[in-house]
Amino acid sequence: MKWLSSAAELVQNMEDMQKKAEAIVDDPSQKLWEPFWEHILVPFGQIVLIIFLTYLALRYVGRLVDRVLNLSRFEEKRGKTLARLIKSTARYAIYFIAAITILEKVGIEIGPILAGAGIVGLAVGFGAQNLVRDIITGFFIIFDNQMEVGDYVQINGNIEGTVEEIGLRITKVREFNQRLHYLSNGEISQVTNYYRERMRPLIAVTVPYEADQEHVQNTLHRICEDMSRRFAPYVIEPFSLYGVTNIQRDGVEYTLTGICTPEEHWMIERETRKTIVRTFADQQIEIAYPRRIFDSREHPFPMSDREKS
Repeated sequence: MKWLSSAAELVQNMEDMQKKAEAIVDDPSQKLWEPFWEHILVPFGQIVLIIFLTYLALRYVGRLVDRVLNLSRFEEKRGKTLARLIKSTARYAIYFIAAITILEKVGIEIGPILAGAGIVGLAVGFGAQNLVRDIITGFFIIFDNQMEVGDYVQINGNIEGTVEEIGLRITKVREFNQRLHYLSNGEISQVTNYYRERMRPLIAVTVPYEADQEHVQNTLHRICEDMSRRFAPYVIEPFSLYGVTNIQRDGVEYTLTGICTPEEHWMIERETRKTIVRTFADQQIEIAYPRRIFDSREHPFPMSDREKS
């Protein structure tokens, strides 16, 4: 019979708890507290939680993207370019989802807003054409591999520098003098990329007409062999004397050329010019410079009155 008494005691306890709950509900102070709890504290706590989760998502999505791309077989520059684009896209998506969720928690219905967005979109469609064009062009720039972060490029024929970032809407290019250009992707119509596969250095030097031209050519041939040997890891086509490329007022112009890897193109050009100056000095070959020859026999200098006397 003990279980009957225990069941009766349990029923009695449940009745007591129900009476206490009804008393709490009937309590005016509880009725004042309930709306405050339901409509202010709970949504506020949920919003704080959403913001915290958004922060975590922004932080760890970037790390996840870096880890996935590091495991992939992308080149370093290609990986950096894709990483920045994916991070930018993910950041906008996370912000959008967080904003929609917060609006729902504060009691704003999202359905009518999204439905109205279609009408508003038609109204502002013409104004947003440039934005859509920038985003689409940005994707084509990346997936067509026109340029990558770290490439040295010339854009639209007048902006030249190193690509620092390719985003959904803009591309950042920093010039050699450190000026930073922000270019809308939709405005990029022509890209000249100096970091694609190979480059051909062109080094010109001018010697006077009276110089021993055969000696000059032999010296330049030796310089070409020396440069091809010194920079063999970067040379795709050995350096050679292209020949006489111009007859100038001050002398004869010779040009040296070859094909090398793009990243070392300017360094090799500088080293070649330095080698030419040093070797010409050793071989007593003069480099032409602007000068004027005046024949006093045909055009005698005017004499002063003192000299005449």
